[in-house]
Amino acid sequence: MAIQSSISSPALRRLKQGFAGLSMLTALHAGAQELPTREDEGPVSLEELANTPVIISSRLESQIFNAPTGSFVFDQEDIESLPVDSIPEMLRYAPGVHIVRPSNGIWGMGIRGVNSRFFNRALFTVDEQNVYASIFAGLFGSQHDLLMEDVASVEVAYGPGGGTWDNNAVNGMVNVRMKTAFETEGSLLRINLGTENRGAAARIGWAVDQKTSARVYAKANQRDSSLTRFPYENDWDTARAGFRVDHRPTSHDLVSVSGEAFYSDLGYAYNLADFDTGSLDFVADTERLAGANTQFKWTRNVSNDSSYSVRSWFGYSDLDAAYAAFGIWTGGLEARGKQRWSDAHTLSFNIGAAYDEEHTSSTLASDFTSRVLSSFVTYSGFQHEWALSPKKLTFSWGVDFRYDNRAEHTTTSPNASLIYEIDDSSRVWLSYSQANRNPPVSLSVIESLRSGKALDAPIRIPTPGGTLTLEHSLADAVSDQLLDAEEMDSFEAGYRSAFADEKGSFMLNAFLYEYDKLIGRVGVNSFPVLTTATPYVKINGAYDNLLEGEAYGFEASLDWKLSPRHRARFNYSFKKDKFESLITPQNQFQEDFINFSIGEFDESTPDHMATLNLSSEIADDWNLDTGLRYTSSYNFAKGLQPEIFQLDARLSWQKTESLRLSLVGRNLLDPTTQEARLKDFFGHWTEVKREAYLEISAQF
Repeated sequence: MAIQSSISSPALRRLKQGFAGLSMLTALHAGAQELPTREDEGPVSLEELANTPVIISSRLESQIFNAPTGSFVFDQEDIESLPVDSIPEMLRYAPGVHIVRPSNGIWGMGIRGVNSRFFNRALFTVDEQNVYASIFAGLFGSQHDLLMEDVASVEVAYGPGGGTWDNNAVNGMVNVRMKTAFETEGSLLRINLGTENRGAAARIGWAVDQKTSARVYAKANQRDSSLTRFPYENDWDTARAGFRVDHRPTSHDLVSVSGEAFYSDLGYAYNLADFDTGSLDFVADTERLAGANTQFKWTRNVSNDSSYSVRSWFGYSDLDAAYAAFGIWTGGLEARGKQRWSDAHTLSFNIGAAYDEEHTSSTLASDFTSRVLSSFVTYSGFQHEWALSPKKLTFSWGVDFRYDNRAEHTTTSPNASLIYEIDDSSRVWLSYSQANRNPPVSLSVIESLRSGKALDAPIRIPTPGGTLTLEHSLADAVSDQLLDAEEMDSFEAGYRSAFADEKGSFMLNAFLYEYDKLIGRVGVNSFPVLTTATPYVKINGAYDNLLEGEAYGFEASLDWKLSPRHRARFNYSFKKDKFESLITPQNQFQEDFINFSIGEFDESTPDHMATLNLSSEIADDWNLDTGLRYTSSYNFAKGLQPEIFQLDARLSWQKTESLRLSLVGRNLLDPTTQEARLKDFFGHWTEVKREAYLEISAQF
């Protein structure tokens, strides 16, 4: 297949030059001054670090304010006050994060563009553990249906970080940090009663001894069907239970063991294609997902600049759906370390291995070439931080190495960054990083993935026996070859400032992404089938390294404490992207198919997104928290996604520390909200209803 010339963009060249120029100016400015230094802050214990929002940076924890990467954190106050009931709904209020909910219990998450339910390019982890199903690299609602009261922070990190986070962290990642058992001693009981959902959650935490604490918890929820366009119900039932034990042998060591089990049953509908009869039938079924996992972690914090950790995990999940049925075993071992070996130099490292094994079964809509799929990945990396001017200008660089036994080669992802401390309350940073994303397991073993849709206009073919009318097409996708890794180069810059007297903060991130070898669907051929009981148009497709492209934009966030009783946070993000084919089409059908795939990437997220949160203590015992959110419209390949402007609100009454009553409303401005357009959805989209619920929470 012929490869077209790469995208030419004068704006791209100017932006690269701007990055280089700003980097030089920053270095010259630092070298031309007498730079004051701050006294060493001394070591901190794990208990103190637990109260500081942090992000994953080079697979190690660092303070967010001094991290040379774009980031956004929901802290404990946000988690308790925002008018949301899940992590995905919370992420709507993070700049640059696009959340779309085309059906009950199903979310798509895109960071800085390219949103897709499966084959995603944004990573989601809980306590650093990837919750993606490796066979599809997709996100299921039950995997992040967490007990919100036990969540310590939700952290968004933008960009690939040189591949140091994980294979799917191309455009960015989300990490949910759970509280330690020491922070959840006592009992919790919460009940939700609403127009669309009902649920209950309970947790018991206790001190085993002076150095050990534990908790057990359980939750269940039943959500009514959203508004469907066809005669079926997509009710969603979920349940989750788990435990955590934390042991503190010294003030600088923490040993944690956790485990949980989950279950999800979601109403689901799809179009069943039968190539033997030519029929295309609407089928209402369910998507069931169940699983269990456990994790062990030991952490030693020697000082601010020296820490070590070892983590291991093991899990199983089982999916039964129309598009796929499989059971996945996963396990791994990872070690991280950070050591300051002089006043100016700090070295970080990570090394690990992970093994996934998927047992597949045929469904009415899919077949795989192998019943057992496996993936063994080893990875390692290092990060060198060099204080060019103590406590003022720091340069860091590193490389991440990843070997995947399916690809049989090692990818190398470098990164470099520069952060400059303007003063005690302001930072500016620059970074370059590269991502190499190996394709999900399923894309090399798809024997048949069947679907269908009605034709825009019927096709009438005269025959000796009369006129045959073709009213729909049936498609068969095959992907039985090993595809190349997707590649991305990321150029980023940012500024952050903290206001005096803890009045708030401001953040501005800018980015430029260059994509190559993105995987998309291509058309092989198309022809009428007239010999079946129901004639149809047969479309054969495949997956290939189809696209190259570029994206650029920025995120801005202003957090402002208006008064002791009032706080406002405004976020805005802008994104533009463009993709072109690497493959030269051989005919009009292939050209139309490629253009459709380009449209799935070009218009999978809005260009403009904005949110405004207002938190007010309207009386001593009363709080009102409101959230306005806006996303601009976009012309997705399968249709127009209208713009969304919605209001969420939470009114809380808390007479005592142990009892809180909240009235929560979501999507209040319209009876229903259409969130239809999501790449690789494999289902029928619905409309989300306006809802209200009463939340009663007691802690004792």
